[in-house]
Amino acid sequence: LFEGYTLYTPQFGFGGTATTTYLINNDYNVIQSWDHNNGPASMPYLISGEEPGFENTYLIYPYRVDFPSMESGGVGGGIHCLTWDGDLVWEFELANEDYQHHHDVEPLPNGNVLLIAWEKKTANEAYAMGREEIDNPLNQMWSSAIFEIQPNGNGGADVVWEWHIWDHLVQDYCTSCPNYATISVHPELFDINNG
Repeated sequence: LFEGYTLYTPQFGFGGTATTTYLINNDYNVIQSWDHNNGPASMPYLISGEEPGFENTYLIYPYRVDFPSMESGGVGGGIHCLTWDGDLVWEFELANEDYQHHHDVEPLPNGNVLLIAWEKKTANEAYAMGREEIDNPLNQMWSSAIFEIQPNGNGGADVVWEWHIWDHLVQDYCTSCPNYATISVHPELFDINNG
């Protein structure tokens, strides 16, 4: 999209640690920078605006929220969309008792953004789906979900589509569980006991 330029945010600390995103050219000259109150969750993205030129682009910045609901490497929780001049266009956070955004996001050609999240499941929920054992101090299982969010014109974004791996599980351990089947016959499903 913008060949000859590099966009990056140095990783300094976590949570409320202020940081800056830089756009540099091949001569290492800073073309533009954006300041943030929170450290990055992953890489930022520069997306085209309605008109050509850098001054009409938007920065998509995934960041680490101050109080994530699930703590692990790559935790994020929030996304800011900023103008070239650093004004906030919209924001979205996903860090609650059920879900925690982590790692990367994917801006889509239609202006929406995909984000991946952990989905918290209790041990009882996992055992009811045929999980053989849970061996962690939280006594939880973190599943995966993908959300597509769409800017709503009011400074935020709304979920317009979602996918949960929990809806696509198979296992051959618990015969009375609803997802019991021969695993090899269902390559489209994920074995809850494999990983």
